[in-house]
Amino acid sequence: MSRFVFTLLATLLLPVSAVYAQDDCSNVTSSLEMVSCSEAAKKAADAQLNVSYKQLMSRLESDYRADPALGAEYAAKVKESQRAWLKLRDANCPLEAFEIEVGKPAYVAVSNLCIARMSRERSAYLDKIVPALASDKSTSTAPTSDACPSEEFAPFLTAFSANSESQRRLTAMTVKSLVLKPVAGKDRSTFEPSTSGVSGATFNYPLMAAITPGKTPGVEIEEVDDSHVNVVDKRAGNSNIKIFNFSRQACWVLEGVEDWSISEKDLVVASKPKLSVEENFCRQRANAFGNLGGLEQYRLTAELFEASLENDLCAARSGDPESSLSAASLSLSGMAPQLPTYKLEALIKAAAATSPEGALMLSLYYCDGNTLAGTGSCQHPALAEESMIRAATMGSVHALGALGSAFERGELVTKDLSRAVACYEMGAAKGNKGSIHRLDELKKNSTTPIKPSYCY
Repeated sequence: MSRFVFTLLATLLLPVSAVYAQDDCSNVTSSLEMVSCSEAAKKAADAQLNVSYKQLMSRLESDYRADPALGAEYAAKVKESQRAWLKLRDANCPLEAFEIEVGKPAYVAVSNLCIARMSRERSAYLDKIVPALASDKSTSTAPTSDACPSEEFAPFLTAFSANSESQRRLTAMTVKSLVLKPVAGKDRSTFEPSTSGVSGATFNYPLMAAITPGKTPGVEIEEVDDSHVNVVDKRAGNSNIKIFNFSRQACWVLEGVEDWSISEKDLVVASKPKLSVEENFCRQRANAFGNLGGLEQYRLTAELFEASLENDLCAARSGDPESSLSAASLSLSGMAPQLPTYKLEALIKAAAATSPEGALMLSLYYCDGNTLAGTGSCQHPALAEESMIRAATMGSVHALGALGSAFERGELVTKDLSRAVACYEMGAAKGNKGSIHRLDELKKNSTTPIKPSYCY
């Protein structure tokens, strides 16, 4: 019963987003969803390809300033190659959908996913092109041995992060910028990553705080390959994570900035009138980070859930039942850090004061305490039954099914088939599938009809 109730609560309370990431459309359940997912994947890959192409052209312009004629010739070759590749891609992808009727959702989806895949592969290829003069320190305008702090990344990062001037000098002309933006046509809690190419000169420096030699708390170094390193900066908390992408050219250069925070300008001040402005912003951020984490398709999935919990706790400061219940549910789900028992209990009781689902969760808490799953017999059956009845009286259709199950099996205090049937009938009348199923089972398995008495 406890696990059944918690599953219902998790289904109700944990956010689910309609946003799709990359081209992983394996979880969609309809052809229309598949088309939407594939179109999103195609759009994201095209944007990424456009940025990679612009970055390559910027590298050519920078590295061939000493010989602009040769640089122009190189750029012309790149343009010619890109045009030829686009024709190849657009001619190749219809082959993958050849056996599907043109115009059908499946045809559109297969074609879109093919374009997305090939565009990402092309983007990766363009990113790896380093102009020949970039390694010639005598002719290149890229940082020279005197200007480059170090060929080793660790000492380079210390020097890069030391001040605004070094960061400005060692940032690419065109930077791949990722920011979280609200999805058009969705509510303000539905965000997705948006990538574009921006001029490095437009940034407000410094981009990162100083990083000292050795291990810096809150900073993680990810070595992608010999020429690419990511610096994940969590020092400002999980709601403000930034990832800096570096590539090795004549010197290490910052070529990408991923900002996984949510700007206040993209939030609504009075989404819930009873909350303060800060609590409103926290509530919206909690939903947005939870939606993104729920996709389980981003490298920061764990951090996104942690950010959702942190913002839920912020929004629940004045006792908001929805935020309190969301924080408690996320903690019990195991997808975010487990809260201390005293804090979890306070959250659930705050939610139970006015929320029927909060009262139902309080019943679960009385049985299982601060655990991820039931451990056997209920710890406080009388309190659990009382809270479950209260949830039913407050209008929780899920509580009716859970209460019927408790009466049918005697899982708490009372075992009474007539009350179980009464609860199931009330739940069935409100469309609860579990109650409908149990009623059918009781009718099939009972030798004599069970007359309903009362549920509560």
